[in-house]
Amino acid sequence: MKPFSHLAIALLFALLVLPVFAEVALREVIVSHTDEKGILQLYRMKEDGSDSRQLTFSKHGCRMPSISPNGKKLAYVEQVDHSLAIRVSDPDGQNARTLIKEGMNLIPSWFPDSEQLVWMKVKPQPKQDPARNAQIHAVDVRTGKARRLFTDKEQLKHSNAMPVVSPQGDRIAFVSNRSGEMRVWVSALDGSGAKLVSQPEKDYHDEIKAAFEQKVPAWSPDGKWIAHWEGVEMIHMSQFTGVPNPKRDQMIAGTFHVWVVGSDGKNRRKAGRGDDPTWSPDGFVSRAFPDPRRGGPIVMVESAAGDKALPIVPPRRNWGRFTWVPQQTEKKAGAGIPVVVSYRGLIHAMSYDRKFREVKGPTEMIIKTQADYEAFVAKIPKRTISKTNPSPPSNDPLLKKPPIDFSKHMMLVAVRANSMYVSPKLESVVALKDGLLVHILDPDLGETRFLNQMQGIGTYLAVVVPKHEGPIQFLRKKGKPAPRRK
Repeated sequence: MKPFSHLAIALLFALLVLPVFAEVALREVIVSHTDEKGILQLYRMKEDGSDSRQLTFSKHGCRMPSISPNGKKLAYVEQVDHSLAIRVSDPDGQNARTLIKEGMNLIPSWFPDSEQLVWMKVKPQPKQDPARNAQIHAVDVRTGKARRLFTDKEQLKHSNAMPVVSPQGDRIAFVSNRSGEMRVWVSALDGSGAKLVSQPEKDYHDEIKAAFEQKVPAWSPDGKWIAHWEGVEMIHMSQFTGVPNPKRDQMIAGTFHVWVVGSDGKNRRKAGRGDDPTWSPDGFVSRAFPDPRRGGPIVMVESAAGDKALPIVPPRRNWGRFTWVPQQTEKKAGAGIPVVVSYRGLIHAMSYDRKFREVKGPTEMIIKTQADYEAFVAKIPKRTISKTNPSPPSNDPLLKKPPIDFSKHMMLVAVRANSMYVSPKLESVVALKDGLLVHILDPDLGETRFLNQMQGIGTYLAVVVPKHEGPIQFLRKKGKPAPRRK
């Protein structure tokens, strides 16, 4: 028996099944949730809830954070005396200052130039929805000079609230009662040319005896879509009416959904139940809804691999919205490109010439269409590579063909045909002046070199990144042996 055979047999049983991973690059968020004393504070953390660090130490509470598009400033609402003031700080909470002090000021959001804010100023009335009596204002963050938007006589007849400026800076989405109930509208920055963009399937809930309303619009990063909340407003619940009716309250909560509609008013779709929609930096909708079992909200975000939970609010804590930290991915030399999601697993390998120890055929792929995506998935073994007969089904998540929007994303694939145990590793995706450079590490096979290429199976690494039209180059290098699995 050859000297390596005992080791080979041991490795064979240890490595009969290669684990398949869906690896997601973690982004950062700034979240408002209550501290140990029940006061809303701001925390910065990764989207899986790790590395949380407290940014504010308010006596009365901070909520509604909004980080500037350039990532350099953070705006939020803080209770100061009897007012809800707008405060601005560095993204780490330092150098905070009050920008707008007097009155009830809510939901600040940024112009794309990161130098101006827009928000709603409310004239509160008892037991009235704040959005029913609001005005839209804007302020220059550098000078503190504020102005009111929508000032012609026709616009002054109605409440205009919850404003958000488009990523291009030429339009503004807001909610208004100018058509009767609160609806999402889009207009020029001065309010001219206003258009109702999202028409509910029903205007009135016959059993609850209340109207469907719309709130908190949010632009997609490309300016093509608007997400918003829709449902029967909370002011019809027992806590506001003073008449206990748990069954009716449950029905009202059941109407809360997030919808997405084109900024032209077309292609309306339901994203799912919840409230407080936002858009992730790569263009997916998030939403939040209460979870009585854990206490506090569950925050869900769409992704290329399907919906996933964001555990950014600890159990049994209240919350006051969150904002994504922008990913600075300008196409300049050396800028890192974010990876949305990555996968690695087994694949029917390209032809491998044992005599000359070389792979014949392409070992890198750039997938930009659904057809090419499906052709790649067809190369993944449908059953686990093992001695069991019949072999159990493979758990590779790509076999379920998680949806990828190829109008926004593409998939970069590196194949290792000479190993069914050691897969390629991604080091980085870097923007060049006119293209992308994909750095791939191929770890040395180490002890597994005696067992490779069984049954013609290799390994793959597939990463989903924002779509890029320029040339893409793979740069592969060899590395140290992969750690031995125990």
